[in-house]
Amino acid sequence: MTGPRSPRHPAQRWTTILDGGRLRQLRRQHGLSQEQLAGQAGISLTTMRRLERGPAAPCRCRTLGRLAAALGEEPARLTPARQP
Repeated sequence: MTGPRSPRHPAQRWTTILDGGRLRQLRRQHGLSQEQLAGQAGISLTTMRRLERGPAAPCRCRTLGRLAAALGEEPARLTPARQP
């Protein structure tokens, strides 16, 4: 039996990390509720809440791109800052 994270389902793998605090900050700067941003990005409210809760939340690249586009931001603005 294969689960959603098995090798047979590569689309289900987490492929990037999103900074939940930065997502929350940008969403508020744009004057959007979680529900509004989720709707504009085409993601579920449950996913939106999960992403904002974690300081380094696992996220699909597609989801990161959708959120960035809905906010009018570059995707890199939603990822944790790189350490030198």
